Amino acid sequence: MQRLLAFIENNLHLILFLLLQTLSLILLLRLNPYQRAVFSNSATEVTARVNNASSSVANFIGLRKGNEELMQLFKDSLSKEDPRLNMRIFGDSIELKDSVNKLLFSVVPAQVVYHSIHKAENVMVINQGKNQGVKRGSGVISASGVAGIVVGVGPNFSTVMSMQNIDFHLIPQINGQEFFTELQWENEQPNTLSINKINKLEQIKEGDLVSTGTSSLIFPPDIPIGTIEHLQSQENSQYFNTKIRTATDFRNLRYVFVLNNEYKEEIEELLEDE
Repeated sequence: MQRLLAFIENNLHLILFLLLQTLSLILLLRLNPYQRAVFSNSATEVTARVNNASSSVANFIGLRKGNEELMQLFKDSLSKEDPRLNMRIFGDSIELKDSVNKLLFSVVPAQVVYHSIHKAENVMVINQGKNQGVKRGSGVISASGVAGIVVGVGPNFSTVMSMQNIDFHLIPQINGQEFFTELQWENEQPNTLSINKINKLEQIKEGDLVSTGTSSLIFPPDIPIGTIEHLQSQENSQYFNTKIRTATDFRNLRYVFVLNNEYKEEIEELLEDE
């Protein structure tokens, strides 16, 4: 207490000066609308700049973390198919090449700027477009698994059909075996998909991984789609009603990666000739 009183006594003039300055500023702002408006705008601008800088840092950290998770995803899945596959990162893009250094997929990281999850036809808008190498019909994944397909491309933004869209269809692979019945969203709960007409004789169980197979030119094989959450036997039917919990958490989706198959058009032309 004595130290506090001694400090006040020694700095009395400075303390009084600061109190009077503060009081003067308060009176100035209260009694003069113009100065109050100028001060308010300046404070708002400073706050906006700080928030923008903070957001930029957070986005950078999040995207960097997503890139690391994406690399691990490819290492865990594609390397099982062929350990000679390799990935390389160049600036804002990633390349997946085969053993003879042939480019298979180019990968463009992107941020989700709009996303609906409660509609029948859910879509996303991402902040990468034609200028960044995004192509219509390319697959889109999160760091955890499949997320959607690019359906519209602008110069710097693209529209993505979410996997939670009633028009999204994909042939699933379970335990290394493809099932030629489409996986789709039935406009029910978020992060839940359905697979119909899997025969009850098939050796599948709850908890099994559902992934992409070799029937798609949009996604590489073995990219996670989700896991079997529920198997329901339909009465008077030989099929399961299968519910899938998606690998991608669509409620908290912030960053995605566009997969451009560099040979998609060439392969499609060959298939049309068959």
